[in-house]
Amino acid sequence: MYTVVDFEFNQAFDFGSGSVETDPACRFEIIQIGAVKLDENYNEVGRFSAFIKPELYKRLHPYVAKMTGITEAELRNAGSFEEVYAKFCEFAGENRIYCVWGNSDIRVLYRNLSYHGIIKGDIIAEYIDVQQIMAKYLKYGRGRSIGLKNAVEMLELEIDMPFHNALGDAVYTAEVFKRIHEEGRGIRVFNSKHIPKREKKKK
Repeated sequence: MYTVVDFEFNQAFDFGSGSVETDPACRFEIIQIGAVKLDENYNEVGRFSAFIKPELYKRLHPYVAKMTGITEAELRNAGSFEEVYAKFCEFAGENRIYCVWGNSDIRVLYRNLSYHGIIKGDIIAEYIDVQQIMAKYLKYGRGRSIGLKNAVEMLELEIDMPFHNALGDAVYTAEVFKRIHEEGRGIRVFNSKHIPKREKKKK
């Protein structure tokens, strides 16, 4: 069972105050989780999408709002990170392999889980980087990558959902994965010990 997941994040912005209050323990706060579940034959068997009410950066960064189309009203009426993450885990189930587009989402997820006290200490997690598999499919050299939208267009996949939306990007990542998985699952290992530690500010 594969859970293809994507996140949208918010971050600090000065809003004319002259300073940016960024919490070094969680520079990017997850505000939307989108996911698609695939069975062992790569058939879609479920979708998940939920907004998250921000706790750290309560106002939307203007660029994030413009890029994602998410509104502050949607976030204001959303559940907390703990509530939404619990629902996501229930959706994903226990026997799952996470698939993501690039490894940045895994790092941001770890930071958010750590900040909210859902996990304590270091973690080691396996995941599949679909972006890396696409680079292999295109026979790109080491270090080269491709954006999700370009990959979708290159594979001539149907575009019927917005990009930079967690569910939309999860759907597109799943479709790319279904098309090119023959290149190998490419399971990678995330080890939080390799991330520089940042102290959490007092709430």
